[in-house]
Amino acid sequence: MISTSDKRANEWVLKAAADEGYLDTEAIFVDSTHIKASANLKKQARKAVPKEAKRYAHELFDEIDKDRETHGKKSFDENNNGNDSGSGDNSGESEMVEKTVSTADPECGVFHKGEHKKVFAYEAHTACDKHNFILGVHVTPGNIHDSVAFDSLYDDICQHYPEHKIVAADSGYKTPWICKRIFESGRVLTSAYTRPKTKDGKPLTCYLLFCPV
Repeated sequence: MISTSDKRANEWVLKAAADEGYLDTEAIFVDSTHIKASANLKKQARKAVPKEAKRYAHELFDEIDKDRETHGKKSFDENNNGNDSGSGDNSGESEMVEKTVSTADPECGVFHKGEHKKVFAYEAHTACDKHNFILGVHVTPGNIHDSVAFDSLYDDICQHYPEHKIVAADSGYKTPWICKRIFESGRVLTSAYTRPKTKDGKPLTCYLLFCPV
């Protein structure tokens, strides 16, 4: 979706800025914004499309298999004979899901803008430094969640700017896999606070001991 000439032009600008000392890549800021597609919601169809792969699912099953091997057990895939939907790697076929597809622009996706409005759009997942220089962009259909698109963008950032120490992102990127990946690389994730999504429990005061004095 981004032409080679655009990438080269952006790389030239970033190199010139870095040579003059304008880039500050210690902290990387990641966010996404939607780009409305030239497509009408009335021109749509329901089609079966390959499900977007999640890298953390594959790596999770790899860790499970290593742990089972350490304890002398069969691998997860062998136990399921490749028929379980678990990793989905042994079947040789991509899992299909039914989605709403634009007949005018099949590459875009349905983006939910607020609670009631939805449009066909793309999403530009962008990383920049504190001076607003764009360091990397990954464009996806509008129905791809931020956390799913993060890996491709972050791979590019780690390749070109390995010196960064902090990743600042909104709560859409605060998933266990993204936290694990950033922290294990020796970097810090800065994100917004999110409330616990579990059932209501006991009040906090029941765990506190108050001094009677």
